[in-house]
Amino acid sequence: MTLIDTHCHLTYAGLLEQQAAVVQRAKAAGVGAMVTIGTHPPDHALVLQTLASFDCVAGALGVHPHHAGEVSDDFAAALELQMAAAPRVVAVGECGLDYHFYPPAECAQQRPVFVRQLEIARRLNKPVILHVRDAHADACAIMRDFTDLKFVVHCFTGTPDECARWLELGAYVGITGVVTYKNAPDVRAVARLVLPDRLLVETDAPYLSPQPVRKIKINEPAFVTHVAQRVAAERGVDELELARQTTRNAAAFFGENVFAAALANSDMS
Repeated sequence: MTLIDTHCHLTYAGLLEQQAAVVQRAKAAGVGAMVTIGTHPPDHALVLQTLASFDCVAGALGVHPHHAGEVSDDFAAALELQMAAAPRVVAVGECGLDYHFYPPAECAQQRPVFVRQLEIARRLNKPVILHVRDAHADACAIMRDFTDLKFVVHCFTGTPDECARWLELGAYVGITGVVTYKNAPDVRAVARLVLPDRLLVETDAPYLSPQPVRKIKINEPAFVTHVAQRVAAERGVDELELARQTTRNAAAFFGENVFAAALANSDMS
């Protein structure tokens, strides 16, 4: 069984210091590939270094809404040049809207930073990884102008109704270890709702360790197996079929050539 962790942060504290061991544990657990996400300019350099070190790791570069107030006006030009020069950077993101902690003025500041990244994705023909928290209506409204892009709403924690609206726009949906938490019935409902060809599994490591490894505070890509097991149970499908489907979906989203080795090892002929 081969899985792909479609969203992790190998450059964040807790994983950066032990990258080689983390990647090896992922491989041993049957995680054939992973996508590490850069969330702000200093992080982007670390992502590129990581890609140079591990053939099984692809990358994405973007400005997370938490960092929207930190970037200069010319951030988009620099980001676009950086991405165009790095073939193993396979997506823009994560980017989006997060209203959970922020006053209205700072929420408004996130929107142009988000839109400029969507424009980069359109010019470079790259998929987009969205971070959306407590902002689904506004993010959906923006994405209606960008339905020509492939995009995933990563770490989905909205309601089933919000998920349905995203699916109408053609979104992929990423499910994390939150699906295993007792207080997350909506995420389990979403795991059952998502169309088979729009479902991705991810860790968001080093955050959100799933059960039964919840007490291990530093999450890692190897633990995506627990996410997949719970999603398979919720959907009433075999774990192997869930792995095959989500691996196919990751290849369709990021590009068939990105995960060629993982696909070859997943017995999906």
